[in-house]
Amino acid sequence: MEHPFFISGDEPMLLYHTTEVKNCMRWIDTWPQMCREGKKQSPIAIERRRSLKKNFPPFIFKNYHKIYSTTLKNNGHSAEVRLKTEDNLTVEGGGLPEVYILDHLHFHWQSEHVIDTYRYPLELHLVHYGKSYGNISNAIQHEKGIAVFSVLFDFSPDDDVEFTSLIALLDKLKETLNQGENLDNFNVHDYLPRDTAGFYRYSGSLTTPNCNEAVIWTIFTNTIPISESQVLTFHSLKTEEHKELTKNYRPLQKLYGRNVYLKVSPIHRASRGDSAVLAYNQSVTLMISALTCILFSLF
Repeated sequence: MEHPFFISGDEPMLLYHTTEVKNCMRWIDTWPQMCREGKKQSPIAIERRRSLKKNFPPFIFKNYHKIYSTTLKNNGHSAEVRLKTEDNLTVEGGGLPEVYILDHLHFHWQSEHVIDTYRYPLELHLVHYGKSYGNISNAIQHEKGIAVFSVLFDFSPDDDVEFTSLIALLDKLKETLNQGENLDNFNVHDYLPRDTAGFYRYSGSLTTPNCNEAVIWTIFTNTIPISESQVLTFHSLKTEEHKELTKNYRPLQKLYGRNVYLKVSPIHRASRGDSAVLAYNQSVTLMISALTCILFSLF
C-alpha cells in the first residue's frame, strides 16, 4: 500500500489507494471537457529542485489586518468563509498583473498541491478576482482573471489557537449543509503564513468544475501549524449524501510543460518547522497510515 501522505512513482492523476482511484475516475468522468482535456489544469505536484528561481516584488495587502464578521458554511464539498463587509480586501505586487480583490476562503483536506512528494493535511485557498473584471463570474472567463493564494498547514503537537473559534463552529455545522453561521472576530491575516515572501508560482485552473484555466497560483512555502484533532474536525463534515467528507482534494494534473517558479524567502526558515515538529509529523503520519490500512482491510 502507498503511504497516504507521500507519493511515489510518476502517476500524475491518481490518488493512493485502489478504491479511491476507482471512485475518483468515476467522479472525473462526469466533469466538463475542460476538466478532462485541459492542458493547464490544477492541482499539480511541485518539486523544489525543478522549480525555476525567480525574484518577485513583495505583496501589498490592504485591509487584511482588520477584524471582520464572516459567514462560515459547509457547502457539501468544502468549508467556506465569506466576509460580511463593504470593504475590499485587495492584494497587488508579487508579480501579479493587477490589483485582486478577495472573494472568499475555502479549505481542502488533505492538500490539493503536493510539494516534494508530500501531501499536507490541510490546504486553504484564498480566492481573488481581478479588480478590472468587477466580479468573479466575469474574471473566470479570462486567462489571468483569478489569483488563488494557497496556504499549506502541517501537523503540530498543539492546537492552533487562532483556529479555535472556526473549529468549534465547524463542529456544529458538520450535519448542516449550506446554512451559514456567524463567525465573528475574523482576521484574514491570521490565515496567512507569517512569512509570505517565499512562494511557488504557476498558471493553472480552478480545481472544481468548470475547471476554468484562469488562475495565477501562489503557493506559500512557509506553512501554518495545526493539530491532528483540528484537522479531523474537517473530516467530520457531511456531504449532500450525508457521508463524511474525509477527503475533498482533486487528483494531481499533468504539467504539460508549464514552468513552476520559486521565489526563495530571504528568511531562511524551513517550511516544515524544526526537528521536533518534523519528528511529531512523522509519528502522526505513521499512525494515520496504520489506521488507513485497518480501515481499508474492513471493506
